[in-house]
Amino acid sequence: MQTILVFRTTKLECWSRKFAGIQAFARNRDWRLQTIVCTGRTILVAPLLDFWHPAGCIVESDGASTNIRPRDFGKLPAVFLDHSPELVHQGASVVRHDSARIAQLAARELLERDFASHAVIGWHHPVYWAQDKIDAFQKALALHGRRAEVFQPRPAERDDITILLRRLQKWLLKLPRPCGVFGVNDLVCEIALSAATALGISIPEDLAFVGADDDPLICETTIPSLTSVQPDFFQTGLTAAELLAERMEDPSRPARLRVIPPLQIVRRLSTRLILRPDPLVKKALARIEREAVSGLTARQVLADFPSSRRQAEIRFRAATGHSVLEEIQNVRFAHALELVRDDSTALGAIADRTGWPSTLVLSRYVRRRTGKTLSELRRATSRA
Repeated sequence: MQTILVFRTTKLECWSRKFAGIQAFARNRDWRLQTIVCTGRTILVAPLLDFWHPAGCIVESDGASTNIRPRDFGKLPAVFLDHSPELVHQGASVVRHDSARIAQLAARELLERDFASHAVIGWHHPVYWAQDKIDAFQKALALHGRRAEVFQPRPAERDDITILLRRLQKWLLKLPRPCGVFGVNDLVCEIALSAATALGISIPEDLAFVGADDDPLICETTIPSLTSVQPDFFQTGLTAAELLAERMEDPSRPARLRVIPPLQIVRRLSTRLILRPDPLVKKALARIEREAVSGLTARQVLADFPSSRRQAEIRFRAATGHSVLEEIQNVRFAHALELVRDDSTALGAIADRTGWPSTLVLSRYVRRRTGKTLSELRRATSRA
């Protein structure tokens, strides 16, 4: 059995999805994965190579800089995941997300709402993925005769959120409204959304927010919940493992760059324009997002309204254009699709994990929505 070292340099939730992709490939190979956690500290690569004698290495990152470089591995095959594409010129294969496409999806989400103005929030450091997103967002707007105001956080503000919040509040107050705001990742978008909420700005009527990375620990806990572009973290992990296998089989193979497109926009309340503004309906939508996968029923949601169930349903439909049950099913369906794409999750376990009464009920709903069975849908979206 061959040992593969996987250097983990991010604390973000997306790590688990990347690693699941690596594992999916490793299951079909004689690989044993050994994770090296190197968040927040300098890693000496040579002693680790001497200790484990690996057949290859994958260096994962959150897109930021790391002290680990291709030269640290000598002739040992190594692939860099979510690192700068410039590393290809240093002889290492690189897998990265399509930052431009992520920004284009965010721009489309906001353009569809026909806001009067648009803005984009960058990152604390001039990293490649942040600038790619800013450039692509501005180009998408320029195609439609629009422009985007740019807010650039300062390096020192990464450790001093108070200063960043104050500066963001001043900037947000100056934006013409209604305005669609794109944050280059969920972390910075969450801070901006919090700044707007503290000012009492109506979201999404006056300011709508779209982030990137679809980190549920952020997106599902902000008030209101945050719409975000979902990258294909599973595929990046799988592709990194594939490239590593190629280099292990043929060390003379030239370094390659693979760019992985995002999966989708995951819509939440930060861009959800209600047909008729209704605070109770907004509260109901937030509850559905939080609890739909835990078995929440339409009866429980309607019970929160100070009226009869029939009147509450009419009120909900007037504001959203569909019923409470349809909203619950939409949320469950989105979560189920994520698990269908994950080969490590048994199809029979998806219904229970996403709030459906049974696998049969889920299967019928999926067939009605997609024309495919669960098995057919998994094969169609399989990464392996």
